[in-house]
Amino acid sequence: MTDDIDARNRAHAWKAPWATPFFAPFLGLAATRVWMQCTFFGAYAQSDAGTLTIVNQLFYGLAMLIGALIALKHPATPGARRAVSFAGTFLMTVGSILILLGSSSSNMGILLAACILAGIGGALGGAMWIEAYIRLDLRRCILYAFLSLALGSFGGLVLSFAPVTTMLAAGMLMPALSLLCHQRAVRIDIGTPPEPKPVFDAEPISTALIIVGGLAAFGFALGVARGFPLGQPVQLDVPERMVHQLGVIAVSLFIIWWSLVKNRRLGFSFLWRIEITLVAFGTLALSLFPDDALPLAVAVINAADTLMLGIMWVTLQDVARHTSRDAYVIYGLAWAARVLARDAARVLLVFVASMGAAAYAASAIVGAMSFALALSMVMLLTNEIPRTRQLLTWDNEVPASPALPSRRKEDRNPAVDNALDASDGSLERTEAWLRAHFGLSKREAQVAALIAMGRSKIYIAEHLFIADNTVRTHAKNAYAKLGVHSNQELIDLIEQQEARMR
Repeated sequence: MTDDIDARNRAHAWKAPWATPFFAPFLGLAATRVWMQCTFFGAYAQSDAGTLTIVNQLFYGLAMLIGALIALKHPATPGARRAVSFAGTFLMTVGSILILLGSSSSNMGILLAACILAGIGGALGGAMWIEAYIRLDLRRCILYAFLSLALGSFGGLVLSFAPVTTMLAAGMLMPALSLLCHQRAVRIDIGTPPEPKPVFDAEPISTALIIVGGLAAFGFALGVARGFPLGQPVQLDVPERMVHQLGVIAVSLFIIWWSLVKNRRLGFSFLWRIEITLVAFGTLALSLFPDDALPLAVAVINAADTLMLGIMWVTLQDVARHTSRDAYVIYGLAWAARVLARDAARVLLVFVASMGAAAYAASAIVGAMSFALALSMVMLLTNEIPRTRQLLTWDNEVPASPALPSRRKEDRNPAVDNALDASDGSLERTEAWLRAHFGLSKREAQVAALIAMGRSKIYIAEHLFIADNTVRTHAKNAYAKLGVHSNQELIDLIEQQEARMR
């Protein structure tokens, strides 16, 4: 009994992301983003650094892709993860030094070498944080990730007003700061988190293809927008910098407030609606006012690009915690799709410009961007993907669905067998089992079965075409008949029955 009370107390403590003595180390992720802004994006005083950024992002994406493919065959060991963190820090620092040297001497060879080394280093330097964040539950991941994003935007905004030499010197310090915070974050005791189940192992491969394809389409739209109209960087003055960085800070804090303070559903499609709305606004401005509104449109699209970092980070962390695949595989494939598609769009714009097609290029480019945006909407704006578990679901509220109990011959009830035989699919069998054993009504069984499959009450209301309050009423009645008081107890009841029948 005492052990059960202690376990519940540990679980309760885990739910409180605010009162943690190790809050600061996880914000070290912001240092990696500040480094990237200082190094290759001019603190976003312009959209990017043109050819240098294209080269950098190419090697960044390839490093992510190669790392994911290696981890697919050989999951990372603790020694490999340490090697990734130190190699990333070293290459990031060397890249910063070479950029400082190349900028002062205008030596293109040094700058290209810096881009290649820092591209690989940036991929490793970001990947090392997976080890720290994969230990967190979703609440803490959202809090730390979006606060890191806001902190990085604030740092980038401040440094955008500093002299170039000062900015680059500050960038040289960021990799070491990130490593120190990372080493602290992976060593601290974060308690006993809810144990996630690898439910995404049962997800069809089509789900991964849809999500990665949607990320690639959206990344392509971002690449087109950031290089509009002919692949050259766009200078951003003070108002545009403020729109970009303060916009990221405001949306990041809103996401934290919405999900953790208001405790509202932070759906995958909800986050992507924010992203797509921002890019759609920028695209509209580019098409209607291609000259006057270009810097403002690029600033808004930059904000969407930056926010995408936080959205992808928490989403991929949620996926990685619920699959047996190595986390480097999950992050690497998705991140590579985003970066390489965005880089491909920039290369395409440079090619179009070299062909002397400026007369009709602008309208064609806006058309390509609109098509990519629409394609990403089709692929990402849904809560039906993945099928086995909704993304960004609190583990301690809606656990994964267990298998339906299998009964020994001597335990079988003919009435239950008939009900199960008449059902088609795991959901229907679960509903029939609950109705036959506990006398639930059809709607009560549907609600209980969907809750057991990891669906939120909002999803259930939409799926069954009933009101949210009606879902709560059916859930309350079902729980009373089942003798349980929470989602977890519902799962425990089914698991106990399964164990008894084995």
